[in-house]
Amino acid sequence: MPAAAAHRNRILIAFACVYFFWGSTYSAIRIAGEHLAPPLVGAIRSLFSTVIICGICMLRGTSLRVPLRTAWRLALIGILFMTINNLLLIWGETKVASGLASLIIAMIPIFVAVIETALPGGERLNLRGWAGTLLGALGMLVLLWPTLHRTEGTGRRSLAGFLILIAAGLAFAVGSVLSRRFHFRVDSFVATAWQLGCAGLVNIVIATAGGTFRTAHFTLPGIVSIVYLSTFGSVVGLTAYTYLLKHVPVTKVSTYAFVNPVVAVLIGIAFLGERLEPAEITGMLLILVAVATVILSRTKAGPAPSDPLLEVPIEE
Repeated sequence: MPAAAAHRNRILIAFACVYFFWGSTYSAIRIAGEHLAPPLVGAIRSLFSTVIICGICMLRGTSLRVPLRTAWRLALIGILFMTINNLLLIWGETKVASGLASLIIAMIPIFVAVIETALPGGERLNLRGWAGTLLGALGMLVLLWPTLHRTEGTGRRSLAGFLILIAAGLAFAVGSVLSRRFHFRVDSFVATAWQLGCAGLVNIVIATAGGTFRTAHFTLPGIVSIVYLSTFGSVVGLTAYTYLLKHVPVTKVSTYAFVNPVVAVLIGIAFLGERLEPAEITGMLLILVAVATVILSRTKAGPAPSDPLLEVPIEE
């Protein structure tokens, strides 16, 4: 297979992994958060994932050593992704339904676009890209409206969950933009191992300080959920996401946030007996069109700040 075709296929597979596995994790996060405290879920998930990914690196004969400057940058990204974002997401899902949580997180591409626009040399969406972004936001609102209507009586609890999930989305958006601009010259598995490992250590500190290990009550649904989150949500999903950030503009990679709610809702229908209202079906269709529009658009990217120690060519 020609190199260009093989590269394109790897990108398509990576997109499929991020779209499906991250979309399916919302249900697993909800189940895990109902049985164990959020910091404990985050700590076990991150460390278990780190063990798996390090084992993969050892089997491949890939060294985990990275320059010190790269190490702290990977640690920063990992903490944004798997500590701040992940713990806030788990916490938010204890106050808000998983489907609603996935829709709130769908605003990440909007955050990314605003951050990139504000930064020097940031990526600029063309007219089609902005149209897709706005259409996705509209689709999210249409999809979200019935759920907001049903949860109006929950008052402060729903509002707190909404704000927590907004903060989670902002953390992930900042991490995505930084990861792209750092231009890591690191194997995707190695980068993921460092991100998960550093986040896992921070999560353990938080879980220990909160006394969650002493009060934990492990159940089969909780354990199964954490295993699924560790393998498919973290190892497969985060590795694919890291690979995409190295080869695809971040504004296009972020379209996963439009697809994940659709996947989460469909899983709810298939396995949890949930039903969609007409407005929710309309919202999903708008989101799918928006994803296609943004992915097929061309970005106008200014030159990113150079880093002679880490800069490598980025294939568009």
